[in-house]
Amino acid sequence: MNRPYTLYLDETGNRHPDKRPDTGREGRDWFAFGGVLVRGEDNDAARGLVEDFAARWKLKGPAHLTDMRSEKKAFAWLERRSQAERDAFWSDWKDVLVGAPVIGLGCVIDRPRYLARGYLEKHGNDRWLLCRSAFDITLERAAKIAKREDRKLHVVFEADPSFNRTVVGYFENLKENGLAFDQGTSGKYEPMPKEEFAAILGRIQYKPKAFPLLQIADSYVYAMARNGYDKKFDLYRHIRDHARIADFAFPGEGRKIGVKYYCFD
Repeated sequence: MNRPYTLYLDETGNRHPDKRPDTGREGRDWFAFGGVLVRGEDNDAARGLVEDFAARWKLKGPAHLTDMRSEKKAFAWLERRSQAERDAFWSDWKDVLVGAPVIGLGCVIDRPRYLARGYLEKHGNDRWLLCRSAFDITLERAAKIAKREDRKLHVVFEADPSFNRTVVGYFENLKENGLAFDQGTSGKYEPMPKEEFAAILGRIQYKPKAFPLLQIADSYVYAMARNGYDKKFDLYRHIRDHARIADFAFPGEGRKIGVKYYCFD
C-alpha cells in the first residue's frame, strides 16, 4: 500500500439547522465542511509553502481567511499598506494555494433551502446537525480517491474543545457502520460500502488553527462554499483554474467525488 492520504478539514458557517440566519450573510447562508487532501509524500512540500509565506510577510498569526479579508486581528496591518503591497500579499497567498500539491473537496449545505425542504420537521429529535451530513459526504468522497491509489485515509481537523468529541464520533461511526443515507436517493452517487470504510479509514486527530495545512484548508473550504453563491469569486476561480478542486482534478466524476452542493437545486 502507498503512503496514506491525509484530509485536512475545516468548517465554515452555522452547523445548526434551526439557528436563525446571520443577518450579515443574507443571500449566502451556508454550512460547509471541507478542506484539502494531501498525499503523504507531498505533506512537507505543502507545509513548507505556508511556513515560507508566513516568514516572508512576518505574520503574527495563522493565515485565517476571514481575518485576512477583513484586515482584522493579526492582519490589521494590511489596512495600512499601499494597494500595491496588498495586491502582492494576495497574489502571494493565491500562489501558495495553487502551488501546494493538494486536492480541494467538501460539502456545502444551503441552510434556508434545507429548512424549506422540511428536513427539520421530517427528522424531529433524530435530526442530524448539518455538520454530520457534510462530514460524512466529504469523508466518503476523500475515501474514494484514497481507494483509487491504494492508500489509507487519515483525517486532521481544526480543534474546537466543544466539538472535538463530536467529530471524532462521526469518524468512528463511519468507520464502523458506513453511511446512513437513504439508499434509494443516494444510489446515483455510488456510495462506498461499509466494509470499504473499515479498510480505508485510518486515524483522526485535531490540531490548532495555526497548523500549516489547516491554514490552506481554511481558505479552500471558504472558497468552495462561496462559489455556491458567487460564481465570480476570484479565490475559487484561481484554485479551480489550476485544477486544485476535485471536480477538475478528476474531470467527469464530480457527482461521485467532486464538491457536493447540498440543497442548492
